[in-house]
Amino acid sequence: MAERTPRGTARDRLVETTAAVIYRRGVTATGVDTITAAATVSKPTLYAHFRSKSELVTAALARQAETRRDGLTGYLAGIADRPPAERILAVFDWLRDWHRDAGARGCAFLNAAAELVESDDAAARQVIREHKRWWADTFAELAGEAGARDPARIGEQLLLVLDGANARVLVEGDAAAFDTGRQLAALVLAAGLPR
Repeated sequence: MAERTPRGTARDRLVETTAAVIYRRGVTATGVDTITAAATVSKPTLYAHFRSKSELVTAALARQAETRRDGLTGYLAGIADRPPAERILAVFDWLRDWHRDAGARGCAFLNAAAELVESDDAAARQVIREHKRWWADTFAELAGEAGARDPARIGEQLLLVLDGANARVLVEGDAAAFDTGRQLAALVLAAGLPR
């Protein structure tokens, strides 16, 4: 099956194509020949923009993180009139819908983290850590707005629920794991928010 070719500069095409291909096929199973063919660029063009496949994968993960942040930020802005606890639970609905449309392989960041184990993967792993930290901080901020006694702890607990749901999507191929994640998130909030 042919990959969708993004528009824009060769660098943008490489980054976006890499993000799509490694999400579907995995980092180690995807060679630069596959990436250059899907992005419709030559290998010299790839290496003119990136010193290595590892650097390209890092850029692709950073782009995915930016896209995910922008998407969630926009979604939360659209439901800003709801109470913070409801917005937290709605995040699980948003993720369920995204996974049904485009994310049958779970979390791109967890998938990549499982494969990126070499020393030259340190920059990519840092992108993954920062993205997961952003999720925990986002949950903590919403929990703080809801009056949580320990918003940072709730943020960490909700990230664990989120990552568990992502793992179930990867294993089962069913985004309904986020419905269960929503139920668990409600329990976390019930335990950590004022009554």
